[in-house]
Amino acid sequence: MDVIEPYTSAGGFKFGASYNEVVSALGEPCSTERSRLGETIVRYDGFGATISSRGVVEVYFLPGVDVSLLGFDVFGDAAAFGSLCILDGDPKEFMGFIILFKLGVTMTGFHDGDAAQQAITAFEKGRWDRLLGEMQEYQAASC
Repeated sequence: MDVIEPYTSAGGFKFGASYNEVVSALGEPCSTERSRLGETIVRYDGFGATISSRGVVEVYFLPGVDVSLLGFDVFGDAAAFGSLCILDGDPKEFMGFIILFKLGVTMTGFHDGDAAQQAITAFEKGRWDRLLGEMQEYQAASC
């Protein structure tokens, strides 16, 4: 099972790791592309990472990958999303993403029941800070 350690690592990725360190640890990615911000996105089967000049800044996982955050099976436990929102204590919403700053992740597809859009992304400290003023408080019965 891939484990997310908030602000430290996610699966085989450590925040700050270089492209070469990622490839050395995980092998050649299935694909590589540039983001609109000029960052490198590496894609593997069901997961991947965004790598900036600072190294790995985001790691995402899709359904089908066993992912654990604080002992919760993110995709396998239907109550995980609500429990993680409660643990975070102050979830935010921005453009369809639920941002859990205390846990260092965004989640999508869980809050609106859209299984086809489910994903969890771990991010480096500060990654979403510049957008904080544009975010809404997330309040739902599941949190």
